[in-house]
Amino acid sequence: MGGPDLPIQVSAVDSFESVTDAPQRSLGVTARLETPLAALFRGDDTNWMCDALDRSRAISEYLLDQAPAWLGEDL
Repeated sequence: MGGPDLPIQVSAVDSFESVTDAPQRSLGVTARLETPLAALFRGDDTNWMCDALDRSRAISEYLLDQAPAWLGEDL
């Protein structure tokens, strides 16, 4: 999903408060991008940051689109 330019880690957890309760589902997405602080401070070309944020948005939209299938819901 993220590719080599934006490696991501996706984790999903089903938690049960009680044996008879329905699961509470959560999804975590973590991405790491090396950001040179000096370049940000100097105002160097930061198109790479906009690209990373655009890619993050695309990943989030993909995950939201796939959620009904993962949850077993038909829309």
